[in-house]
Amino acid sequence: MSHFSPKTLSFYAVAIGSVVILFNAVSSYGEANVKAPTAIGGNYRISNQNLPECLKSDSLLLTIQQSGIYLSGSLLAVDKTAEPKTTAEEKPSLNGNFHNQQVSLSGSIPHFPACNNPGVNIEGTVNGKNLQGKITLSSIPTPVEFTAPLEQPVKQQENH
Repeated sequence: MSHFSPKTLSFYAVAIGSVVILFNAVSSYGEANVKAPTAIGGNYRISNQNLPECLKSDSLLLTIQQSGIYLSGSLLAVDKTAEPKTTAEEKPSLNGNFHNQQVSLSGSIPHFPACNNPGVNIEGTVNGKNLQGKITLSSIPTPVEFTAPLEQPVKQQENH
């Protein structure tokens, strides 16, 4: 009995052909319709204009980490030396998503004890390297508008 019968060869040809056609169809669809979201992760400096009293500092730093459409981040106080008073390497206290250039983050702000750690909601739009949005604290129902530029990361010099 031969393994190369016409029935067996046609079965394998149809199976392999079907896989190739399906792969080409899925690849074409993915290249045309599936796009990665814009990269928006980084540090955004929010100036001290119109902020609620408990958020007053020289400026605020909104750190955003991105994984696809999912965002996490922290809102930190920055003093005159341009150094955050706390580190953003702790567990991020804000979570949200990014869809159609719209940022939505919510959570808590543990780095601002004067605010008594209320819930915070940050919503905005990314325009180029700027984030325009609103901060709303659960204890203060009126949202505060802001514009925050994306800071360029500081490149560390290598020691030779």
